[in-house]
Amino acid sequence: MKTKIAAGLLALLLVLSCLTACGGDITDRAQSTSVIGRTVPTFTVAENGDFTVLQFTDTHLISGTTGKDDKTLTAIRMQIEAQKPDLVVISGDMIEGSNVDPRFNKLAALETVGTLFEELGQYWAYVPGNNDGEKNGSTEDVVAVLSAYNHCIVADEENLTGATQYAVDLLRADGTLAHSLIFMDSLARDANNDYDYMKADQVQWVSRTIAEKQSANPNVTVSLFFHMNTPNFALSGQNGTPYSEEIAPVPADFYTGIDGNAALDRALADAGCVGLVSIGHIHPETNYVSFYNNTYYQVVRSSGYAITDTPGCSLITIHTNAETTEEMYDFTEIAF
Repeated sequence: MKTKIAAGLLALLLVLSCLTACGGDITDRAQSTSVIGRTVPTFTVAENGDFTVLQFTDTHLISGTTGKDDKTLTAIRMQIEAQKPDLVVISGDMIEGSNVDPRFNKLAALETVGTLFEELGQYWAYVPGNNDGEKNGSTEDVVAVLSAYNHCIVADEENLTGATQYAVDLLRADGTLAHSLIFMDSLARDANNDYDYMKADQVQWVSRTIAEKQSANPNVTVSLFFHMNTPNFALSGQNGTPYSEEIAPVPADFYTGIDGNAALDRALADAGCVGLVSIGHIHPETNYVSFYNNTYYQVVRSSGYAITDTPGCSLITIHTNAETTEEMYDFTEIAF
């Protein structure tokens, strides 16, 4: 009897191990599906120049169908239906990383999210987080799967570090450039398992991309979205000013994080037209927004019930007709 019980337990452990190791494995999807040069849509701003972005981050989905996953996705659906944004942004860690949850199914989670946005007919822009490519497929594989969905915006350029680098242009009714949203892959971990930093080719790409936007409109302002922070986030907490009394400023002792990203900070400062840099990654209990050196720095709270009992998101209204950068953005914190 003991032998049969032991054998049964062993079989169960093997099954659970297989489910955990193989659940929804998407490894090598990027080998057959490339997003290099993938078409990126443009959007037209409202007659008054406004454009709305609803930003979610750090949902940390297990399979898309667990109890907490279902609560998260239901909340996201409800907010999209209520806010009716022009664009949704998911700024990384959409999928849980290394874990031992036997329900983990990466492909199912991605398919659940993709299907949700297709049902809503809602365009959404995605950038990877450090967890998205940790297990059962890289961030490049994640992006390859998502590219099958018509309303998912993901793209890259050849020979660039990372899985996604692209810009979404906001146009006026006459077709001229009003604003540009730029999306980057802030990578994951290096060979020492420390958080990695954006590389020289990525910094060169964003400088070149911003210069192209400035050539189209010398007065253009751009907004950036990626996952992990740069040193300027800490500086915005130390030296910046709060956005409003309703939204918490970046704390003065904010996590300094990834020193290597100082090169990106310098490039953005040199460009002189970056109005917003917005990230996830930190999992604060509330959104943070501070204004520093003519740029808003925003950290969005986790949008997933797997991380917190009080998830939320950020509604960003971009007033592209504003005369100053400080007047160009309105931020509304939303709790689920």
